[in-house]
Amino acid sequence: MSALFEVFPQLRGKVAWLELGALPTRVEQAPTVCAEVARTGELWLKRDDLSSPIYGGNKLRLLELLLGEAQESGAQQVYSSGAVGSNFATATLLHAPRAGLQPGAICFPEPLTPEGERNHQLVVARGRVVEIPHWSLLPLAAERVRRHAAQAGQRAQVLSQVGLKPHSLFGYLAAGLELAKQVAAQQCPAPSRVVLPIGSAATSAGILAGLSLARKLGIGRAAPTLCAVRIAAWPLSRKARVLSLAEKVLRALGALCGNSALALSRHELLPVTLVADQLGQGYPHPTPASVSARAVFARAGYPILDDTYSGKAAAHLLATLGGDSGPVLFWCTKSSAPLPAAEQSF
Repeated sequence: MSALFEVFPQLRGKVAWLELGALPTRVEQAPTVCAEVARTGELWLKRDDLSSPIYGGNKLRLLELLLGEAQESGAQQVYSSGAVGSNFATATLLHAPRAGLQPGAICFPEPLTPEGERNHQLVVARGRVVEIPHWSLLPLAAERVRRHAAQAGQRAQVLSQVGLKPHSLFGYLAAGLELAKQVAAQQCPAPSRVVLPIGSAATSAGILAGLSLARKLGIGRAAPTLCAVRIAAWPLSRKARVLSLAEKVLRALGALCGNSALALSRHELLPVTLVADQLGQGYPHPTPASVSARAVFARAGYPILDDTYSGKAAAHLLATLGGDSGPVLFWCTKSSAPLPAAEQSF
């Protein structure tokens, strides 16, 4: 069960929700990673890579709400929107049928990594794909698929990771509450720092909101600095956007619960550090440090990173291990579930 409904049971029935994930995801100490790089310090992992045996990672927490809303709206089709080969498209493709929804993808060009190529092949083989030459054409493509579905007597909903309503981040807010509850249950120590990659800022903002709210409510003792490692270009991955989204999601929560005290002000949020030295040539391009970090984690028994997203966050983590006043927690955002073969049926 989502920690959102454990902490706020009055939200049951007020928020469209599909429980897709094996939640809560576990936390575990990873001394072998520290040993691989001969660093001191205490490293813990938040294993969101295991959030589903079908396809895990951080996208699942977003889809629990987005697919729930699509199902509740009476839609028969859902289309992800984003770059070709995206994890979001893959997650939507694999989880939408669980909600009785036909999956598709609207995608624009971007250089493909090996992971991206595998994602793209799967989406093309098993979903409806609309390819556009530039991201600026997303609104037109979205209107096109909605119109095409309507002509067939169906309803299509287009899902976005960028143009999100504040309550769409409730799954990530729940992730912050989930970690705080694990600290309270002594499943892991209170981290001094939480490290994760930042792209659209939705995950970072939601987790920041959840951890900040948990501190306000007295759940656990977690009051870390959120260290967001930029893997996408400005303006999406910027500190001001993280803070603004966190405030908005908490205001939405307060409004639904009828409790304005839940709408924390900016000065009540936990500290955020945005790291910009791992971006390299941009999101689809690996760096020597990200490739090395992936190899380090794999040798330590954790083959859970990619080169361009989680690997860049891990590169910063490895470079800074041992300099903290307490334990560090790395949020594992990339699914480690094996992809099905493209020809397999749903």
